[in-house]
Amino acid sequence: MKITVAQIHGTSDVKANRSQAKRLVEKASRDGAKLVVLPEMSIVEFFPRHPHRYEYADLAEPIPGPTFEWFAKLAQDNGVHIVYNQYERSAEHLFFDTSVVVDRSGQFRGSQRMMHIAEEPGYNEKFYYTPGWDLYRVFELDGWRFGIAICYDRHFPEVFRSFILQGAELVVVPTAVAASEPFADVYELEMKAAAITHGVYIAAANRAGSEPPLDFLGRSMVIDPQGRIVGALKDQPNEVCTVEIRKEAVTKARMLFPFLRDRRPETYGLLSRVPPVPRPDVGQ
Repeated sequence: MKITVAQIHGTSDVKANRSQAKRLVEKASRDGAKLVVLPEMSIVEFFPRHPHRYEYADLAEPIPGPTFEWFAKLAQDNGVHIVYNQYERSAEHLFFDTSVVVDRSGQFRGSQRMMHIAEEPGYNEKFYYTPGWDLYRVFELDGWRFGIAICYDRHFPEVFRSFILQGAELVVVPTAVAASEPFADVYELEMKAAAITHGVYIAAANRAGSEPPLDFLGRSMVIDPQGRIVGALKDQPNEVCTVEIRKEAVTKARMLFPFLRDRRPETYGLLSRVPPVPRPDVGQ
């Protein structure tokens, strides 16, 4: 199967962002892609770079909603599956960072909310996002099973392992990695390690370009299950990278590095133990 990672520069002009996304999906389709992965906050600016601004709630939409309908038509017109990311407002008026899977017929195939929420300079996300609670879903398209690790979720090996134990052969990573330290230094290394330790393809679609005070790294990439980059972009915005992924590469990697075979889940009880919540009102 051919897969595309699209590298987008988002602005406050949603109409212009849609135009760029449309151009990139059309190019991916011409390149023979079957699945196109777009970065975090695919057609809006990366607003969490600004702390505590209530007006960005206006960007949130339900799913399905106008953004979904637009992507559904785009997928149908181009005959490709699309994973895009949006700001979601739920029926309970909670707000989530959510990736949506739409198939080539324009049908909704499910969504994954970001589970871990960052709070650090340039990423003021706890104000804007509610942590997801729908656990870690695995989707299937054209015989490929895949999970979605959204941005900050990529730092948690438990996320990848949850997908792999459900049969995932691919993990897509819609993200917004800045070009500043320490993010740029660990991004590629971390994605390679995840591919190797889980015997899985990684397709990371990142933002590119300047959105002050952040400059985004770009370097969207596809990594094979042995940790080799099989396709990548540099820092240029609004480009695509299309590569072919093969199931036999997953089989070979899991024979070469038989980590799943040699797991000892009966010894990992500590990982599923929920620590008690501290109570500051109780003395020592």
